[in-house]
Amino acid sequence: LGTGRARGRLSICSEFMTNSSFMGGVGDVAASHHAALSRSQAVVSGLSALQIRVELQRSTLRPIAPRVYAIHGAPPTWRQSLKVATLTANGAGRASHRASAQMQDVDGFADNFVEVTVPRGRRVRMDGVIAHQSPVKPEHCLVIDGIPCTSLARTIVDLRQVVGDEQVIRAIDSFQRMGYSLTWLEQVATDLHRPGQRGTALVLGQVRDRKASGVVRGSWLERLIELAIASPKLPKLELQHIIREDEGGAFIAQVDLAFPVVRFGIEAHSRSFHTGTHQEILDQRRENRAIAEGWQFLYLGWADRKSPAQARAYLERVIARRARDLGIPIEN
Repeated sequence: LGTGRARGRLSICSEFMTNSSFMGGVGDVAASHHAALSRSQAVVSGLSALQIRVELQRSTLRPIAPRVYAIHGAPPTWRQSLKVATLTANGAGRASHRASAQMQDVDGFADNFVEVTVPRGRRVRMDGVIAHQSPVKPEHCLVIDGIPCTSLARTIVDLRQVVGDEQVIRAIDSFQRMGYSLTWLEQVATDLHRPGQRGTALVLGQVRDRKASGVVRGSWLERLIELAIASPKLPKLELQHIIREDEGGAFIAQVDLAFPVVRFGIEAHSRSFHTGTHQEILDQRRENRAIAEGWQFLYLGWADRKSPAQARAYLERVIARRARDLGIPIEN
C-alpha cells in the first residue's frame, strides 16, 4: 500500500464502504431485468460514478455493452441479450419483429433472434443485434418479463420486413387463436400503411378476407391439410385414421393424417413431442405393428420451418414414389 496508486485504490474502497447499501437497489433493478442494467439505471438506483468504478474493479459488475452492465456470475441468456439490446440505445429500444413474436409465443418463432427497433438516429452498439430504425408509438408498446417489446399487433405488421408471406399468415393465425381482435390488427396496419408497403398491404388483405369469411383460419397444419385435399396429385386424405390388423381386426393405432390407399400415415409431431421413455416405447411398438401391416410413417417435425405449399410438394413426391413401389394408381 506504499504506492500512490495503491493508496488511491484504498481511498476508493474506503469511500465505497461508507455506502455499501447501494447494492440492494442496484440488485433489485438487475434482478427484474435479467441481471442487466444501464449506467443511468445504476445512477438512479443510488450508484455514483466512483462506485460504478469500484464495482467494475471488484467484478461485481461487468461491462456487457457500452454503458450497460451485467451482474457478475449471472448466466448469459437470450432474454438478457435482448434486454441489453433495448438498453444500448439510451433505453429507447424495443424488442420487435421475430424477437417480439417469440416473446409473445407466436407460432413458428423460436430462433432466439436479438432484434430490436429504435428511433431514427439512435444506434445499437452491440454485436449480433438486428436493429431497425422506426418510430414506435407508446400505444404500440408493452413490457414482457421486464423487456420492452412492440405490441403483438405491431409485431405482426412488422414481420413482413424479415420473413415471407407464409410466416406472416401463420402469425396472424396464431394472433386469432389467442383471441385477439382483428379490428386491433387492422387499426395498427392502417396506421402504419404507406403506398407500396407490402407488409401492411398483406395484413390488411388478410384481415379483410377473414372478416368477410367469418371463419378463423386454422394452424399451419390445417392449411397443409387444405392444400393436400385440393391437390390432384394426392389420393384421398383422412383425418384421425384408425389402423387395424387385417383391415377390420384389432386396433393398432390412430394417426393424425393418412392416405389409406397407399398405407401411408402422418403424425403432426415428432416422437420428442411425446415425452417419457414409457411413451416412446409404446409409440415404437404401435408403429412396429402398423409396419407389419404394410404401413409407412412420416413425422412432420421436419417441416416446421417450411411453408404448407413446400410441405405439400414434398408429400406429393413421397406419395408418388410410394404408389409406384406398391403398383397402385393414385386417384383423388
